[in-house]
Amino acid sequence: MRRGFSLIELLLVVVIAGVLLTVSGTAISRQISRDRVLRSANVAEGLLAEASQLAVRRGTPVRINVSGTALQLTDRNAGTILKQRNFGPGYDLRATLTASPDTGVVIFPNGRADGPIRIVVSGSGLSTTISRTATGIVRRQ
Repeated sequence: MRRGFSLIELLLVVVIAGVLLTVSGTAISRQISRDRVLRSANVAEGLLAEASQLAVRRGTPVRINVSGTALQLTDRNAGTILKQRNFGPGYDLRATLTASPDTGVVIFPNGRADGPIRIVVSGSGLSTTISRTATGIVRRQ
C-alpha cells in the first residue's frame, strides 16, 4: 500500500501552479494599469465639468490649464489655483495628459468658454479623449 506523493508528482504540481500564477499575474497587472488610466480620465472629466460650476458660483472667469503633470482650475483674475490634480508617476493618478490647445481655455460666469478644449489621457497603451465644447458640453470619446 502506497501513501503520499512522489517527488516528481509534487514538482509537477508546483510547476503548474507557477505557470498559472504567472499568467494570472500578468493579466491582473494589465487590468490594474487599464483601471488607472480610466480613473484618471474620470477625474479629468469631472474637473472639466466642475470648472463651469466654479465660474458660475464664484462669478469670475476660471481657466482650465494642463501644466506639466497637473490639471489646474485657476481664477483668471486673481491667478490663484482653485483646484489641482496631479497625474503621472509618483501620484495616485498615473497617466499622461495632453491638452489641445496647450494654453488652456477660460470659462466665463455664464458657463461658456473662449473655445473648446481636448484632453487626451493616456498610459499603458490605452488612451481616452475628454472634450469640452465652448458651450459647456463635456464628453468622453
